[in-house]
Amino acid sequence: MARGELRAQAAGMEDVVIRDAGGAELAAGVALLRDSLGFGPADAIPAWLALTTTEAGGLVIGAYHRRTLVGFSYAVPALRPGGPHLFSCGLAVVPEWRSRGVGRRLKLAQRDRALAAGMDRIRWTADPLAAPALALYLSGLGARIVRYRAGMFDGLRCTRNDDVEIEWSVRGTVPAAPVDALVEIPADPSCHSAAWRETVRREMRSLLGQELVGVGVEVAGDRRWVRFGRPAP
Repeated sequence: MARGELRAQAAGMEDVVIRDAGGAELAAGVALLRDSLGFGPADAIPAWLALTTTEAGGLVIGAYHRRTLVGFSYAVPALRPGGPHLFSCGLAVVPEWRSRGVGRRLKLAQRDRALAAGMDRIRWTADPLAAPALALYLSGLGARIVRYRAGMFDGLRCTRNDDVEIEWSVRGTVPAAPVDALVEIPADPSCHSAAWRETVRREMRSLLGQELVGVGVEVAGDRRWVRFGRPAP
């Protein structure tokens, strides 16, 4: 089996192969990231940059079904904060393959490669209103929301969103004492309501300012909440 390649079989679906992407596959991968994340031509990640950073220690992984790209992730090595780690610059899955475990397998492949390189953390940013993504990252993987970045990429991307910084301790979930602190977020991942964003920004920033971290997503009917807890000392 090729370096970085994993095979997984989910009930009712054929094999999806998770492996390193390279060559012409990079163009298809960064195009998937561009379309999924709403990037414009000026702020999309160039394929040549993905190649260059991969050769310098970065990581580009694709998910393939019968040689067709169905998911893609791109990460670069980072030094700050807190020493060497992997910073994930994007993860995307084609619409018809979402909610089928592809994104989770891409993140687990990132984890395995980070550990093999001697890194114990992966960091990335995410939309604080994106309930499905946050459910995967927090409840599914055990990552934590550690910082709120209001308008982080304003003026640099064609979209205007807030971001939360996520940190994943890949050697094991960092325990957090549960706290009765919930922030409701929209169930619809395509929601871009200014009112939602202002409320979530205010409430999450307040909790993070109290040194809490986002630890999971709770679901009840058609409502979603991000749960916050206090990190273990």
